[in-house]
Amino acid sequence: MAASAPFFVSNGLFANGSPNEKINVGLIGLGKMMNGHIYGLLGDKSVRITNICDIEDERISFNKERIENSYKNSGESVAVKTHKDFRNLIADKSVDAVLIATPDHWHTITSVLAARAGKHVYCEKPLTFSIQEGQQIINAVKANGVVFQTGSQQRSEASFREAVRLARSGMLGQIKQVWCNIGRKFPVVYNWPAEDLPKGVDWDMWIGPAPMRSFSSHLLPKLLSGKNKYDHIWGEWRWHYDYGNGMQADWGAHHFDIAQWGLNMDGKGPKYIHVYEDQNKNIKSDTRNICYEYADGVMVYYGQPEILRKKGYPGGLAMVTFVGTEGVATASRGNIFWADKPSLRSGKIAPTKTSTYVSEGHKDNFFNAIRTGRPTICPAEVGVSSCNMCIIGNIAYKLGRRLEWDWKKCEFVGDSEANRYLWRQNRGEWANAI
Repeated sequence: MAASAPFFVSNGLFANGSPNEKINVGLIGLGKMMNGHIYGLLGDKSVRITNICDIEDERISFNKERIENSYKNSGESVAVKTHKDFRNLIADKSVDAVLIATPDHWHTITSVLAARAGKHVYCEKPLTFSIQEGQQIINAVKANGVVFQTGSQQRSEASFREAVRLARSGMLGQIKQVWCNIGRKFPVVYNWPAEDLPKGVDWDMWIGPAPMRSFSSHLLPKLLSGKNKYDHIWGEWRWHYDYGNGMQADWGAHHFDIAQWGLNMDGKGPKYIHVYEDQNKNIKSDTRNICYEYADGVMVYYGQPEILRKKGYPGGLAMVTFVGTEGVATASRGNIFWADKPSLRSGKIAPTKTSTYVSEGHKDNFFNAIRTGRPTICPAEVGVSSCNMCIIGNIAYKLGRRLEWDWKKCEFVGDSEANRYLWRQNRGEWANAI
């Protein structure tokens, strides 16, 4: 229906005037993930980076210079505005859209305030830090009529789309299991030694709504000297319970998103989270694991199923695998797709009432949605439901027992102890920011 509907472009979609002009983009959070986004945006002649924001002077000055020089080399003169407070960036009326690549604990506040300011939003996954935050994003997007894209870019990769198409078409038979190959690293609280705060870093702003801790380069890696400044390790805030949700959210937000898509459960979720004893070979203190069960009995497990080897899978990492009564299909990054029957690998898939959305590229899909009014492939409702799956798994793991989840109400069934973990009070000035 979306493909056949007449598209229109409202004048209000662009702050800079005609829809034929470039989309002015503001970047919030100049970390390692944003470094990759910048390369892609600079190669897109239909958009223009006009504003950047970060809490560190060095990151701001480095990226301002590289962006301006890139435009200069292509014959365009752009003076990039810089900010250390994202609220000043979203207050700039010339900005059409923002790309948010902050640590996870900032995603909701920046997304909601940007939407309220009338900016179209592309926000990295995992979309939220807590369950309670999800509805706040959905409400802000709906109320302000902006375009929203969750950065779950695997939806725009052909290999995952092909596996999802097979699962949804019925050609795999009844789906019994989905395997998501996520590394086991549940979030914990780290007490890294305090370090001297580097010059030009607004640490209070980095912490923002989360619990205050002393500066540590584990949380904010220092830029390297020389040409490849972002060749440092990924920020370890991902593994810290105060700022991230561990591997559950880091990779789980990607793979559970594909699982939900293939099961036609976007915007919904599983019914149970099971907890069982299982020693982690890499982390001695980790002695339990989890899996999910949907209302129809479909199970979602971690890892790579043994059936792949038995069916002749040629080897290598299998990121997401659908196991049905009539076939098996698996997909990984790098356009790696495999199914256990030649007929399933032919690309000929029976039509269904719920055909699979084909995206032309994840950021391209976002910008084209701004231009045309067509829905994005991963809107807020989808990003929230996939992220919720990550978070409820962490809660079950923390409590060490099975939980029953009501995805319609976004709460655990008859479990006040578990429901206490659905939200967290924001710190200081951010307590009532949204």
